Amino acid sequence: MRTRIRRSAAAVLTASALCLAGTACGAEDDKKPSASADKSGEKQEGGASAPAVKPFTAEQLKAATLVAGDLPEGWKATKTPSSDDPAPKADKPECQPIANLLADDVEGATMGEPADFESAGSETALSQAVFTLEGTGAADFTKALGTAVDACPQLTFTQDGEKNDVKIEKVAAGKVAEDSQTFSMTMKLPGLGVDYKVYLLVASQGTAVSRAAYIPGEDPAAVKAFDGLVKVIGDKLVKAAQG
Repeated sequence: MRTRIRRSAAAVLTASALCLAGTACGAEDDKKPSASADKSGEKQEGGASAPAVKPFTAEQLKAATLVAGDLPEGWKATKTPSSDDPAPKADKPECQPIANLLADDVEGATMGEPADFESAGSETALSQAVFTLEGTGAADFTKALGTAVDACPQLTFTQDGEKNDVKIEKVAAGKVAEDSQTFSMTMKLPGLGVDYKVYLLVASQGTAVSRAAYIPGEDPAAVKAFDGLVKVIGDKLVKAAQG
């Protein structure tokens, strides 16, 4: 996720700069779900609110993952190399759940195949990953993140000796699935010192979590479009949980 966010941010900022200069303007990695994903997940009774007892199967992880057809016209799938870098270290323990979002993998989780997209002109980027955890792990993950967002409006990440000051702001994009957190993260693009803003969604349903990072371009309408994407992602997760 960290690699995806950085590369997406760099591409978006480059496209936006070209647009402002009047020279250009425009409106999967190889990791597979673990073989340990339980293939015997049962269809949930009682609709979207019934939690799954079993971890998501590989098929459910795939069903909860976006494809280009789920997105507005002009979006296309891209490929971003995965990274095995660990999550950066937050300056305060209570903020670590936010830092953990920047790692591609989640400890103890079976990861689905990530999905990366960009809009026409590469001015907006979206990355999503769905993963499943044993027991109450998915609900616990989302709850811990919400607590961290409340406690950490400002924090500092450290990775490879590099520090990055981060600003966190809640985003009122509407609740989806059984629980969800939406917020923005503003930081500097390493090597350039340029601020960029990432909008994040973490939603849980049963034993699965859908995590998405959205980097809009300069157009305010692209920022507002995050609300619609949150609903699309949440609806896919709920439907996948139902089997």
